[in-house]
Amino acid sequence: MTSAPDDPANSSFAIAIALLVAGLATASLSGAFLKLMAAELNVAVMTFGRYAGYLVVLLPIALWRYGRQVVFPPAAPTQFLRATMILAATLSFVISVRYLPLANAVAILYIYPFLVALLSPWILAERAGPAAWLGVVCGFIGILIVMRPDLGVINVGTVAAIATGGFYAFHIMVTRKLANAAPALVSNTYMALVAIALITPFAWAWWQPVSLNQAAVLFVMGAINAVSHLLIIGAFARASAPALAPFSYTEIVAAVGWGLLFFADIPDAVTFAGIAVIIASGVMVSQSGNLGRLIARRRGASAGG
Repeated sequence: MTSAPDDPANSSFAIAIALLVAGLATASLSGAFLKLMAAELNVAVMTFGRYAGYLVVLLPIALWRYGRQVVFPPAAPTQFLRATMILAATLSFVISVRYLPLANAVAILYIYPFLVALLSPWILAERAGPAAWLGVVCGFIGILIVMRPDLGVINVGTVAAIATGGFYAFHIMVTRKLANAAPALVSNTYMALVAIALITPFAWAWWQPVSLNQAAVLFVMGAINAVSHLLIIGAFARASAPALAPFSYTEIVAAVGWGLLFFADIPDAVTFAGIAVIIASGVMVSQSGNLGRLIARRRGASAGG
């Protein structure tokens, strides 16, 4: 008897899981480098350096495989809108990690599956079932546990992390509108080209001296993010998005590890409880019918964001 494509016993599926876990852990590592640089460089310069390193790795591969389609992709206006959403998410994430522990920032940005579930009936005409709505409610509870908001104090990092999740949710819904118009590698490379074009004037206006060590960290950060996208693309090429969706929350777990390694940040018991609720709720949403498949599939097409 042959194994089903998404059977855990199937070697291709096992490889897909390994690629996804490695890709998300690597993406989280890129976030750790962002946090390292957040106290030294401004947001515009960091974002410029990140996308420059990203393109050094990804652009030659994309051009070799797809040629001019990388610069002139199908559905270019929608692709451009998608790129602006991911750039906004990047900028807000940089701000969030400046004020929050890495694990908290990553956990809060995972508000995005629940925002997609809330907004999809109006934006995409795709409705959630009862299980998805239960997951949304529980997910928001998990986010609140991690945030522990003080109604008398506005935490800039928390607001920025929520904004990151919001921009990423819109990014996913715009990607849905593209309906696989272009390969993920084309879309992601074009996204980076647009992002660096948009951020360059601001980086130029607010340029600050960058040491050789800082430049190296920025390059490595962007290159790591590019490698993470290649790993995630490879994972979704080997297994279906719904089957891989439960493993997408590896990124939060990895953020806890990187936060401990780089910054000696140890989440307390309440934060761990909130993270557990977010992960369980996210898995519930991702496994609930058409909407869950949408969120999971768009995560694959977005390749890590």
